[in-house]
Amino acid sequence: MTSPNETHPKHLWSTLASTLELAGFEPSDFEMSEGRPDELRHVGLPDRLLTVRRRSTGHRQLYAVAPGCPWLFTAFADLTAGRFGRPSRKALS
Repeated sequence: MTSPNETHPKHLWSTLASTLELAGFEPSDFEMSEGRPDELRHVGLPDRLLTVRRRSTGHRQLYAVAPGCPWLFTAFADLTAGRFGRPSRKALS
């Protein structure tokens, strides 16, 4: 079960920043916002969405953040698959 602290924005950013570093990206090149974007309100997406954007490329991805949603695994898969572009440095071993 996910505790409320695990979905707190500071915890989410800390977790994401560690994942970015692990994949070879500079966390300062990314920004994160929480909530469903206004332009997608009519689509029926969950309210707890995390938008991750790489500043240097402008690429954005949305992740559902709810108990049981593998958002971090999916974000890591997107990073390593090149969806956000090339890493800025060598990935941590």
